[in-house]
Amino acid sequence: MTHQSLHWEKEMWAAGHRVTRQRALILDAVCAADGHTSIGEVYARVRRVDTTIDRSTIYRALHLFVELELVLAADTGSGDILYEIRKLQPHHHLVCRDCGGEQEIGDAALRMMFDDVSRQHGFRVETDHLVMFGLCHECVRAREHHVVPGT
Repeated sequence: MTHQSLHWEKEMWAAGHRVTRQRALILDAVCAADGHTSIGEVYARVRRVDTTIDRSTIYRALHLFVELELVLAADTGSGDILYEIRKLQPHHHLVCRDCGGEQEIGDAALRMMFDDVSRQHGFRVETDHLVMFGLCHECVRAREHHVVPGT
């Protein structure tokens, strides 16, 4: 998935923002991760191409991209924010607290829960990118058998 499939330039113009070379480089750097990426990783990728772009430019651009829903931001629970290009279909992530493994799941897996929240609490869930933390199958098994995963 790349930002080109999102027609990001049109979305920027429609929202009254300029399309700049720096913003294109920053989106390219997010795409290059092919999934979640940290601001440090985005910064390193951008700096390989253009050393004049500073961290504050990257922060501002990522904030704008998240606001325009071109990029999704996920709190990892450790204080880090990870970024990824919005996909055409909403999705969510299961993150293992032990091994750090991540599994992507489709929106349908949580849609029933979102609908229940709406019915029971009158609250319409509008998230299309939820990160849930727990233990993966391998780490659950390892804890149950007191073995180290991968051995």
